[in-house]
Amino acid sequence: MSRNRLMLFLAGIAALAVAAGGFFLGVQPQLDRAETAKADAQSISSGNQTTRTEIARLREQAKSLSKMRAELAALRASVPSSAAASSFISQLNATADTTGVKVATITVGDAAAYTPPAATTSGSASSATDSGSATATPTPSASASASTPAAPETTTNSSITAANFSVIPVSVSVNGEFPQALAFVKGVQSNPRLFLIDSISSSMASTGSADSASGADSPSWTFSGSIYVLADEVSATATDG
Repeated sequence: MSRNRLMLFLAGIAALAVAAGGFFLGVQPQLDRAETAKADAQSISSGNQTTRTEIARLREQAKSLSKMRAELAALRASVPSSAAASSFISQLNATADTTGVKVATITVGDAAAYTPPAATTSGSASSATDSGSATATPTPSASASASTPAAPETTTNSSITAANFSVIPVSVSVNGEFPQALAFVKGVQSNPRLFLIDSISSSMASTGSADSASGADSPSWTFSGSIYVLADEVSATATDG
């Protein structure tokens, strides 16, 4: 009897061992793989949601793609990738014809590499005087100081460098009355090519026309400034190489 009971006990232990082994060797790995698959499915679902959000954003932007292309074309015409001096001169002549001024001279200088502007700093409050001089430096009144405009803050862009951006000096002299010269300036500022005028001077010049009264002079206006060239990435890379 005791022998049979012992055999039954051993058989029971063996059955438990087989069951435990089957769980750890067969069932548990399947459960682990199922948990991993569930986590992967959640990650993929989250990634799909991010992708759907990005697609929706791109679709929304695509609605204004034609507008952005037109803006890009206007910007490229304003600051082209080459000097295109002949095209710029044609624009000036066309504007002169429209506004009634007569172009006397157009001077287009050599391109110079862009130099970032220096940061603005406040000027010194004191001024140098001769040694032993008793002359006092006048102090601006409070009202004068209040009316003095502050210097604009200098801003730069790291993508604009001497390697890809060039400045070309330009000077244009025209003959015509003040309203005509003013219309010419407005027309130039409205042209596709950006022409930044930073200096204006005027004088009286002889018309040299047989139709004009003897000794009559015509106002002459000189507008000086700069046009710009922004090389595209391919051109800049070829230049660097």
